Amino acid sequence: MWFIRFKQAMAILFMPWLLSLIVQSLGRLFLLFTYVSQHKILEYQNDVIELLTIGLRFDIRIANIAFGTLLILSLFTLFSAKVTAFWQKILSYLATCCLLLITVFTVINIFYYITYDRHIDVFIFGLIDDDTVAVLKTIWSDYPVIWGGFALILLTYVLFKFTTFWRCLITKRINHTTSSSIAIPCAIVVLIMLFIGCRGGVSTFPLREANGQISRYAMLNQFVPNGVIAMNWAYTAYQLEDQLVHLSPVQREQAMKAFFGEDKPDSVNIFMSETDQNPIAEAKLPNVVFSVMESMGSHLFQFDSANRDLLGTLRPHWQNDWLFSRFVSEGDGTIDSLNRFFVRSPMDKISQSIAQDAQFISNMFKPFKDNGYKIIYITAGNGAWRNLNQFLPKLGVDEFIEQNTLQHEFPDAELSTWGVPDEYMFKYAEKRLAQAEKNGEHVMIMMMSVTNHPPYHLPAGNPYFNYTFTPQELQRFKNMDSEIELRNMFNTFRYSNEQLGNFINWVKSQPLADHTILAATGDHNLRRIGYPDPQDLVLSHAVPFYLYVPKAYQYNSVYDKRRIGSHKDIMPTLYQLSLSQTPYYQTGCNLLATTLNPLWCNVGYNPYVTIDQYGAYALTNNTFLPWQDTEGLAVSDGQHELTPAQQAVLSRWQSWTKLLQWQLTKQIESH
Repeated sequence: MWFIRFKQAMAILFMPWLLSLIVQSLGRLFLLFTYVSQHKILEYQNDVIELLTIGLRFDIRIANIAFGTLLILSLFTLFSAKVTAFWQKILSYLATCCLLLITVFTVINIFYYITYDRHIDVFIFGLIDDDTVAVLKTIWSDYPVIWGGFALILLTYVLFKFTTFWRCLITKRINHTTSSSIAIPCAIVVLIMLFIGCRGGVSTFPLREANGQISRYAMLNQFVPNGVIAMNWAYTAYQLEDQLVHLSPVQREQAMKAFFGEDKPDSVNIFMSETDQNPIAEAKLPNVVFSVMESMGSHLFQFDSANRDLLGTLRPHWQNDWLFSRFVSEGDGTIDSLNRFFVRSPMDKISQSIAQDAQFISNMFKPFKDNGYKIIYITAGNGAWRNLNQFLPKLGVDEFIEQNTLQHEFPDAELSTWGVPDEYMFKYAEKRLAQAEKNGEHVMIMMMSVTNHPPYHLPAGNPYFNYTFTPQELQRFKNMDSEIELRNMFNTFRYSNEQLGNFINWVKSQPLADHTILAATGDHNLRRIGYPDPQDLVLSHAVPFYLYVPKAYQYNSVYDKRRIGSHKDIMPTLYQLSLSQTPYYQTGCNLLATTLNPLWCNVGYNPYVTIDQYGAYALTNNTFLPWQDTEGLAVSDGQHELTPAQQAVLSRWQSWTKLLQWQLTKQIESH
C-alpha cells in the first residue's frame, strides 16, 4: 500500500511542478522576445538555444527543490492511511503556496528587468536599506499595485481549486498495488532523479551563478536565471556585502602587477600623493562647491533641442564653462556612487556597517579639513537615509543639513516622497556661502539633490512643459508606464537643471565668484529607460562632469573637453585647483593637468565598463567595442577581437575592482 500512496503523492505534485516550469519559462520567453530583436536572436541563435536550455535547468532545479521537499516529507506519511489522507489535503495548500511564490518571483523579475535592465540583484534590498516608506510610495506610483493585488488573490483561488481538483482526481485513479521488487527500485530511481534535478545536473558542481554566463551578448545572460534563483543570488550577495574582501598574497600580487605593472608593498600608502604647488590657493583658499545631481545621466541631454528646452538657466554655463562629456559614473546607484566619493568604498553599505567608525585615509574631506576648511553637506532628502547623518560627521563634516533643516529655514518647502525640492538645497547653499564670505571662512560644500527621482513630481509653482514626443522617442522610452510619466520625468529633469543653473547664476553674480569653484555631476544614469542595444554600453553609465573655475584659479590648468574620465577623477581635479602641496589619496586623475598621468588619466572606470580614447571595455563580459566617432558616447555594434594592448587595459581595470576592495579592507583592518 505504501507505494500506492507514494505514486499518489508524486502525481499530486507533478502537475504544480510542471506548471512551475511553464510559468518560469514563459517569463524568460517574454523577456527574450520583448527586449531582443529578431535580428539579434538569429545572430546569436546558438546562444539563445543555450539560454533556453540552461534556463530550463535552473527552472527544474527550483521546481525540484520546492516540490521535491514536499515529496520527501510525504515519505513519512506513507505507512498510515489516515495520516496520508490528511497530508494529501495539506499538499493542496502547500503546492499552491509553492506555485504562487514561483509565479510572484517570476513577475517581480520581469518588472525588475523593465526598471533596471537586469535580473533581480542585491539592489532589491534597497526596500529595506533605503527609506522604506518612500520606496513603497514609488512602487505604488509606478506599478499596478491594486490590479496586481486583485490578480494575486484571483490566482491564489484558481491555483488552490485546481490543485484540490487534481488531488481528488489522482486519489481516485491511482489505486493499484505494485510488488516490492518493482516498487522499491522505482522509488529509488525517482529519488535519485529528484536529487539530480535539485543540483541542476550530474556535473561536479551544482548549477550555479557562473553557469548564467552563456553568451558574449550580455543581455542574453540576464535572462538565464528565473526569479527565484535570481533572488537567491541577490540574498547571498546581500549577506556577504558587509564582509570585507581578503585577497591572498598571490591574488594581491597578481592584481598589483596587472594594474601597476609591478608588485607594490602591502600598504594603502601606495596611493598617497600630493598636489602641486599652487600659489593662487596659497594666497587665498577658494570655496569649493560640489553638487551631485540625482539621475543626471548624459542620455536625456541628447533630447534637448530648440523646441524642447531641458537645460533652462543651466544652458549658458553648460556651453561656456568646462564640461566633460565622455565621462561615466563609478557607481550605478546613489549610495554606491556617494560611498565611492566619501571613502573610495566599493561596498555600498559601508555607512551602515560596523566599519563606519574607521579612520579612512581615503576620506574625501580630509585634504580640505587639513587646510582649515569648514565642511558642509547639504541634501534635499532625509538625513537618516543610509545612516549618513551619523557617518558623515565622523568623516569631518561640520554641518550636516537635510530636509528637516531646510523645512525649518524655508517653511514653504513642501515635503514629497524623497525630500524637499532641490531649489531649497541650493537656496541654503547660497545663504551659507554668503555667511562664509561675511565671516571670512573658506568652505567646502557637497550637495545631493533628490527631485529628479520617481515618482516624478514637479514641485508646485514651477512651469510644467507639455513636451511632445515622436513615435521613435516613445518607443525608446517604452519602459515608462505612460506618456504622462515620461513627460513628468522630462519636467523634473529640466527642473533640477534649472535649479542648478539658478544657483550658478547667483554665485557668478556675487563678489565671491572670483574665489568659488563649482563642480557638478550625476550620481548615475537615469533608470527605467532600458539599454538593450550594445551600442549603448557607455551611454547606460554616462554622466556629465561640469566645472566653473574662476580665472585666477585656472593656474597651470589645461581644459580639453576630449579628455575621458569618471567619478574617480573629480576629487583629484578639485584638490589640485584649490589646495597647494597637500597630501591626498590618489585613485584618479587631475583632468586639468598639463601633463596627464598615464596611470590614472584618459580612462573612465565603472565596475561594468571602462572607457578610453579607443572605445569601451565590458569588464564583466571581456569584450571591446570601439567608438563610433571622436566625441560621442555610442560605440560600434558587434564584438571585436582584442589586441594585446586592449587585453592589457581590460585586465588592468578588472584588477582595479579587486584593488578597490583590497584597499578598503586594509584601511578598516588597520583601524
